[in-house]
Amino acid sequence: MNVIWKRPDGYLGALPEDFRVLEIAGHSRLWVHKKDQDSFPFRVSGGWQDEEASKRLNNLVSRLGQPEKSWVDYLVQSYHHSMSEDAKKYLVELRAWITDLRKVLKGDTWEMEIMDNALLAVANQVEKVEPSFLKTAEK
Repeated sequence: MNVIWKRPDGYLGALPEDFRVLEIAGHSRLWVHKKDQDSFPFRVSGGWQDEEASKRLNNLVSRLGQPEKSWVDYLVQSYHHSMSEDAKKYLVELRAWITDLRKVLKGDTWEMEIMDNALLAVANQVEKVEPSFLKTAEK
């Protein structure tokens, strides 16, 4: 399995105004598509669940810079569509998945740095919203 960065130039005929730019780790910039959060900015490849893994990753990355409610709503929805029956276990598995993805980044050095910073930011945000997620998911 590998994670690659889908660069915004030429992406499905998109225009610059179709994206928003995220500052990642104070020195990296990542363009995320405002509407297509399923297939952009990254792609997971190398396994039979590539498409679903890419959608999951991209939906998380696209939430960077969004309010806590957006994160909680997405995580609750994702949790309820998962096979997990325990919200805490779901977050443990999500964090482990993000950690595993950080080990399989592929690209130029600067691309890998941006992807790693984005994944680290996702992991930090998941940790930050954990109390709200658990409170909402357990209702």
